[in-house]
Amino acid sequence: MKTYTCFVNRRYNSHMSVEPRKLPSLLVDIEEGVIDLGWGHPSPFLHPLNDIESASRSLFASNDSGPLQYGATQGYGPFLESLSVFLSGQPAYGIEIDPAELFLTAGASQGLDLACTLFAKAGDTVFVEEPTYFVIEKIFREHHLQVSGIATDHEGLMVSVLREKLESGVRPKFIYTIPTYQNPTGTTMSEERRSELLKLAEEYDFFIFADEVYQLIYFDQLPPKPLGTFDEHGRVISFGSFSKILAPGLRAGWIHSSGEVVSRFSDAAVTFSGGGFNHFASALIKEVIDLGLLESNVKKLRSVYSERSKTMGSVLLEEFGDIAAFQQPKGGYYYWLKFPEGFDTTSFLPLAENHGVSFRPGNAFSESGRFTSHLRLTYTLFESADLAEGIRRLSIAYQRS
Repeated sequence: MKTYTCFVNRRYNSHMSVEPRKLPSLLVDIEEGVIDLGWGHPSPFLHPLNDIESASRSLFASNDSGPLQYGATQGYGPFLESLSVFLSGQPAYGIEIDPAELFLTAGASQGLDLACTLFAKAGDTVFVEEPTYFVIEKIFREHHLQVSGIATDHEGLMVSVLREKLESGVRPKFIYTIPTYQNPTGTTMSEERRSELLKLAEEYDFFIFADEVYQLIYFDQLPPKPLGTFDEHGRVISFGSFSKILAPGLRAGWIHSSGEVVSRFSDAAVTFSGGGFNHFASALIKEVIDLGLLESNVKKLRSVYSERSKTMGSVLLEEFGDIAAFQQPKGGYYYWLKFPEGFDTTSFLPLAENHGVSFRPGNAFSESGRFTSHLRLTYTLFESADLAEGIRRLSIAYQRS
């Protein structure tokens, strides 16, 4: 099994003398020998180092120091133009993207955090899918927003439940959704529900924050078009990220929305003060795009992740086919397992870790603490052989629970 840890140890006391202390170099801290299937991260062994090196050479060969200066508030113009061409050419988008409707971010989470600042205030109500990405609820809480969950099923957000809540008089500032290959369930919102959601947004006057970072990570068939495709009134703010399709260390992403919405982002104090986010990284990514390297990297990731997903699914079927309910993902990063009622995955986690495997318990993805019999597994971080071994370890732990 490849090693996925990289930490440096140093400690400083109050007198600044040097003692051993852990100063992490990476976000992921996986104990050696443990197959942690909980982290929703790309594999570090898939990061395209050679492509980044080629793009860097191309960038510096221009002898242009502009990317080292403060950037335009909306983002580096040539980057936005290259990104628009790239997205417009993707079958999973299927629409022409106007660069004037793009905004550079330091990743989807940073973009969502800024969107909360601009489009909501403390005490406002916001809706989220139930279950949903656990970090987003932390972001909303830090903005002192009132979070209310909307149920999901195999077609994603249950628009009928949303309508009932709206008709009861609750008025959100926005609803947060992951419409394609949702985290943690892996489900995709149907086109019919996407259209219905847009109608409700217009009727009840709220925005839709569409976290569409998995839109390009499809396997055997194309997903529905992004939510913005169905938007005629500027209700959708779509968030994309290079973390999922290039490398998370670049800390770059984008927002796609109406020109009016993009102007609000561009006029934010944080961009006016320091210029556009990650100006240099965006200049580098522009070179990656223009050299055709992003296109080839996305194709490689789709192929590798599809294979890993099938491997995990095959072993899950062998080990848990008559125990847990789950569906084969059509894209994205995740399996969502439902165990028999009464089985508590949070209580099960320490036993699993004692057997050398880890996961994310279901209640971590619930505002109300539900889904205690569920767990999420990720197939992107480890290679196929490690994934198979991890599921077998999970099975042994379950048999001893």
